[in-house]
Amino acid sequence: MAGLIDMIVNNPDIVKSIAQKEGISINGAGSIIDQLAPILMGATKENLRSDRDSSDILKHISDSQFPEMVDKPEEAVQRGDLGDLGNIILGQMTGSKENSRKVAKHVEQQTGMNLDIIKSILPMLAPFIIGALGKMAAPTISNQNQNTHASHGGGLEDILIGMMDQDHDGSVIDDIGGMILKQILA
Repeated sequence: MAGLIDMIVNNPDIVKSIAQKEGISINGAGSIIDQLAPILMGATKENLRSDRDSSDILKHISDSQFPEMVDKPEEAVQRGDLGDLGNIILGQMTGSKENSRKVAKHVEQQTGMNLDIIKSILPMLAPFIIGALGKMAAPTISNQNQNTHASHGGGLEDILIGMMDQDHDGSVIDDIGGMILKQILA
């Protein structure tokens, strides 16, 4: 999972674009993104593991527009519909608007940044998380689309979960986002 998070956290164009959009420093945006990325990745992982319907998240991961956003963050952040699209994805990741608010409040406590700014960044970041997953899963998605015998269900979910826990050691690094989310929502 760390490699997936690095695609977001260590992408200076994503951080800079979000900072400019919010009118905050690059360091401030970076601090918020450092906190949010593992939580959102963990929430996505928990969604894929759970009994909840993951079909919408899987559909988004398979959608080519999201990996393109990771490659062109300036354009993505300037999109007029990024917030609306991000809110839909965020709801699927966290399960509810109330859960997203709890995540924002947690990040406010961790960073000392303005809660309204964090609430604004949350839906902007969600599509980038999906885009990073899409970039990593692209070869698998392509192979599944070409294989007419591939099952539509658990195959991609299992592969994505495996990508987010590549060493299957259960370490804190692999599962920190999910653990933080569970603690926030408790």
